[in-house]
Amino acid sequence: MSNKRIGVVIVSYGHEQDVANLVDTFADQLKTGDRVVVVDNRKPWVLKDAVGERLEKHGAEIINHDNGGFAAGCNVGAAHIVDDVDLLFFLNPDTVIDDPTLFNSLRRVDEQWAAFMPYLLLPDSTINSAGNALHISGLSWVTGLDEKPVEGSSEVTDISIASGACLAVRVDWWKRLGGMEELYFMYHEDTDFSARLLLAGGRIGLLHSAYVTHHYDYAKGDYKWIYIERNRHVLLLSVLPLPLLFVLIPQILGVNLGLWAIAAKEKRVGLKVKSLRLLIRDLPAIFKLRRSTQELAELTPSQYLAKMEWRLDNPNLGNIGSNKIVATGYKTYYKLCMSILKLLA
Repeated sequence: MSNKRIGVVIVSYGHEQDVANLVDTFADQLKTGDRVVVVDNRKPWVLKDAVGERLEKHGAEIINHDNGGFAAGCNVGAAHIVDDVDLLFFLNPDTVIDDPTLFNSLRRVDEQWAAFMPYLLLPDSTINSAGNALHISGLSWVTGLDEKPVEGSSEVTDISIASGACLAVRVDWWKRLGGMEELYFMYHEDTDFSARLLLAGGRIGLLHSAYVTHHYDYAKGDYKWIYIERNRHVLLLSVLPLPLLFVLIPQILGVNLGLWAIAAKEKRVGLKVKSLRLLIRDLPAIFKLRRSTQELAELTPSQYLAKMEWRLDNPNLGNIGSNKIVATGYKTYYKLCMSILKLLA
């Protein structure tokens, strides 16, 4: 149905002008019943003073939030409108809407899709993300990077992970999952949300007839390395069914040894140690999260493994990603794990 009410949530951390520019780009696509909420996640709260008039002329509401992380900002914004809309649409402040029919396309997506995303494109119209892979190593990366999107297609196809930069979620599924998990603070919270949704039996789609432009700048600050490494393990420990976690442990440990070697080569061992300390500190909270997450489970371990990727098709992995021996090893390992899980079922 094309009359679905869309609730847009944007979390800003010092992106005042970007947020105003973003809302300007999609304001004319809003319909009666749609809502726009901007969460100012950074003290001192200056967004309202800086661009409040520009936002309010489009009906956007501003909420001041004492920064508890990106996931918390998403939850605060969604809670403000979740009972008044049918579809939540999360946008990063560094995106713009160049697609003139984006919102109509979102409204028409079939109810079978619990969550979905349009193509996330770079300014040169190549793909930034066509969904993200959930690899059996616990790593996750964007798919379709630098490729051209499929043109002329109106279909929606299954993906494992939707990017939080342009994530659409049915309200009933948002409530069922309890929103974003705030333990992550930043990075991987969208991967976790999709991973939990899959575990609960939901489907995630890529909408081929729509796109969002992403003015992406890959930051490499210390905090990013620390949280990405810690949060990758939070996801593995909290989301994967126990039999699946057990059969994947050998190669997860192997990947971790490789990452420690890379960190030593790049002189980032100190950051790895900080990440490990953070992980150990939060183990009680992680195991508590695991108990609540596993209560959502509708898939068997083998069914969940089928949602995961064994291919190393990440161009950032260099020679490892294109090595045929490594690929054969991973494929064989994947098939072995699948066979074991089916025998245990």
